[in-house]
Amino acid sequence: MANSLYAKGREAFLEGTIAALTDTLKLSLLSTAYTPNLSTDQFYSIVSGGAIVAAGVALSGRSGLAGTLSASNVVFPAVTGSTASYLALYKDTGSAATSPLIGLIDTATGLPITPNGGDITVAWSNGQIFTLFASLAERAGDKAAASRWRRLIDAVRGAWRPSEGGIWMPEPQVSYGR
Repeated sequence: MANSLYAKGREAFLEGTIAALTDTLKLSLLSTAYTPNLSTDQFYSIVSGGAIVAAGVALSGRSGLAGTLSASNVVFPAVTGSTASYLALYKDTGSAATSPLIGLIDTATGLPITPNGGDITVAWSNGQIFTLFASLAERAGDKAAASRWRRLIDAVRGAWRPSEGGIWMPEPQVSYGR
């Protein structure tokens, strides 16, 4: 699997039921007791309690520019329990049954991570969580733009991972403490 947005989360953006800059967005640490289905999983309630290593921490310092969602680093305090293999991004409505899943990150420096009772920090690459972009195929008619995209992709290949769904999700770093 690759870092990606959930299909139902993309639908929620299109329907206007997720406002990334004003809604309460949270990030959770999940274990492999959760088996994600990016095509059909819709709400946070699909994640069983046993799969939640660290419950949702609200994203702060959010901003959006040119299709990029950015936020401050996330700190999960005093984490214990199972090894965390996923980061799940979702909109918190106050009820897991109506809180839409947005994105799943399974590729990050430091993942999986085994809690040791200390804080776990998720540091976004340049503060960026994801960027929506026009696909190279859509821009194929513009050879100059395609050439620039190829150079950009080659230049950032080590830090960025292409993902499904017309997005770039930079690889965050997950580590102990600050």
